[in-house]
Amino acid sequence: MKILIPMAGNGSRFKTAGYPKPKPFIDVVGKTMIERVVENLGIEHEFIFLTRSDHFAGNEKDLASLMTKIGGNGKVLMVESLTEGACCTALLAKELINDKDELLIANADQVIDYQKKNFDYVRKLTSVDGIILGFTATDPKWSFLKLDTEGYVSQVAEKKPISDIATCGVYWYRRGCDFVKYAEEMIGKNIRTNKEFYIAPVYNQMVKAGGKIIPFYVDFMHGLGTPEDLKEYVEYVKSGA
Repeated sequence: MKILIPMAGNGSRFKTAGYPKPKPFIDVVGKTMIERVVENLGIEHEFIFLTRSDHFAGNEKDLASLMTKIGGNGKVLMVESLTEGACCTALLAKELINDKDELLIANADQVIDYQKKNFDYVRKLTSVDGIILGFTATDPKWSFLKLDTEGYVSQVAEKKPISDIATCGVYWYRRGCDFVKYAEEMIGKNIRTNKEFYIAPVYNQMVKAGGKIIPFYVDFMHGLGTPEDLKEYVEYVKSGA
C-alpha cells in the first residue's frame, strides 16, 4: 500500500497567528506535526510526501529525520506553487500511484484514535472499492458522507453537513488508479468547493460508476488544522490523556 500525504497548502491561519514555520513542520510537543500524523497512522508502507519547495527550504533536517524513522521507505515530491486544491496536489504524484496498488490518502493535519487492526481486517477481507474514515460531527468545517439503505456511501460533500458522519481526512482506495481516474473526471467536470478541488468528493464519481465505498468509524478525531485546534491537541498531549 502507498500512503500519499499532500502538505502543500499555504497554512495562512498559522502564519497570521505568528507561527514561524510552515504548518507541517510546526513543533507539537517535541515532534513536528507531520511526524505526529505519520506515527499516528501506524502503517509501515511506502510514503509519498508532497510539500511546497519554499516550505522544504530550511526544514530539510525535520523531513530527513522523519524519513529515517519510517525506514527510508518514502519519496518527497516538491510542489513549486499553490495548486487549485488538495486533489490537484495529489495528482502531481500520478506517475507513482496510477496502478493497482492500494492507496491511502491522508491529510497532514489530523490525529485519530482508531483500531488499526480492525481497519486492516476490513480492507483485506472485504471487496469494497474504498473506505472513508469517519466520526460523528456536524460542524461545517469538515467534509461529510451520507449512506444508502445498505450502508454504502451514497454521497460525499465538502463543508456541507449532509449527515452527522464527518470524514477524518483519511481516504483508502483499493486501487490507486481508481483515484487518478475519478479525480481527473471530477476536475474535468470542474466540480469545486469554495473554488478548490477537494479530495473527499472524488468518491462521488466512483459512486456514480457503481463503486462500493464504506465508512470506518474512528474512536476520536483530533483536528490540527487551525491554531485553535492545535492548541487544544497540545493540551491533550500534555495532560497525558
